Amino acid sequence: MTDSASAPGHRAVAVAVVISALGVLLGRRRDGEPPWTFPGGKIEAGESPEDAAIREALEETGLGIRATGIIGSRIHPRTGVRIVYVAAAPTSGTEGQIREVLNDSVALADGELTEIRWVSLAEAGALMGDMFAEVRRYLRRAAGTS
Repeated sequence: MTDSASAPGHRAVAVAVVISALGVLLGRRRDGEPPWTFPGGKIEAGESPEDAAIREALEETGLGIRATGIIGSRIHPRTGVRIVYVAAAPTSGTEGQIREVLNDSVALADGELTEIRWVSLAEAGALMGDMFAEVRRYLRRAAGTS
């Protein structure tokens, strides 16, 4: 996908909607805007949303992921920023890191996130009340609760 999401002058971000048998990966934002989010960040010039989501997830969480597709995109209603939602799964070999996050949560010393944790679909919905409808549908399908 090489559309206007990566064009200069556009404020677009890609977020990784990472799911595993442990749940959905969320991070608590240091600035609280919004309080909880999927790992992600700005799409750099010439970068695909998938590559941006993979890079940002690794930078923010230390977890290796692989993109499995684009869920959808929207202009965020509060920030006015274009968000591209990328479906993702942990890469093989990250099981130890994933289990570390499972043990309640992992506190992060620096960066945009203060902690990351795996949450259930219900918890994700509660923590992210304004979750994009396409992402909610994707998570319900992935959990088998269509």
